[in-house]
Amino acid sequence: MPVPKMTLELAEFFPYQFSIVAQQMSEYIAQIYRKQYGLTRYEWRVLATVAQHKNICAKEIMQFTRLDKMQVSRAIAKLKQENWLNQETDQQDRRANEVTLTKKGQAQYQEIVPLVQQQEQQMLAGLSGAEQQQ
Repeated sequence: MPVPKMTLELAEFFPYQFSIVAQQMSEYIAQIYRKQYGLTRYEWRVLATVAQHKNICAKEIMQFTRLDKMQVSRAIAKLKQENWLNQETDQQDRRANEVTLTKKGQAQYQEIVPLVQQQEQQMLAGLSGAEQQQ
């Protein structure tokens, strides 16, 4: 007896729906740093991660951001070119490079944070306090 074919309505599949919503939210917030600062989402994620962790290597950035090696490498290169990041050889592990914010990078980060937080609040405005906590 033939096995019935299984089908999946992708538009009704929760993991797919969730990824679409996450993508839309990310794009909504990305408008701010893309238009005003010329940053991609990957560059913003790297910048924010370095700001949060101070001295961090590219491998750790990959772990925190879930970006791949090439995405992190390109983002670091662009941010270094803009003088937002420094990259120096780690004194304990010469195979690794420590990434830190420059003064300019810190200043730009401090400008961007309130703007993206404001965008986040606009997105959450339609949700109750309990829904926001979930």
